[in-house]
Amino acid sequence: MKSILLIKDISDFEMLVNTHTDKLTQSAFLKIGNLQDAEDLVQDLFVNLWVKRESIVVHGSVNNYLHVALRNKIMNYFVKAKLHQDVKDRLSIHLEVVDLSLVNLLIEKDLNTLFSEILSELPDHMQKIFRLRNEDFTLKEIAVALGLAEQTVKGYSAEMHRRIKAMLIERHPEFARSLTALLSFLLIK
Repeated sequence: MKSILLIKDISDFEMLVNTHTDKLTQSAFLKIGNLQDAEDLVQDLFVNLWVKRESIVVHGSVNNYLHVALRNKIMNYFVKAKLHQDVKDRLSIHLEVVDLSLVNLLIEKDLNTLFSEILSELPDHMQKIFRLRNEDFTLKEIAVALGLAEQTVKGYSAEMHRRIKAMLIERHPEFARSLTALLSFLLIK
């Protein structure tokens, strides 16, 4: 097998491009399924050949050399495409998590504001009961802390629950069921 310098001058390069571009583009297109990308790969192959023209020596068929070089470009194309898709998928998941976290934060802020407004409309003794319940005090502990009978605290607690529910439904009737379930969860720990 003889070794030859692939490109000796511009006329060799032009002949190489004119002779092999269509077949290489067709081969690349069949493998990757995108004509623009196939043309770009072949063009990139020829640019690399021109840049390295003084050092490329072919041992054997020029056609085989070009197809092997194109095959390597195609493999790199798929590796880059896979890497790009992986990064895109990870970024998408990360953005979804960030979006969800932001939405949850906004919902929490809105709910806190809403509960603060509603609590400020309750009588002082109900506000105290609510705060103590959120600090995980039992009804008995609340009764002792406020100097009230446990039954009185139960009654105030039930009335507080009813009022909060009514105020929530009044402000947001479209979420009546969800708000009621949420309130029940928050108040009955």
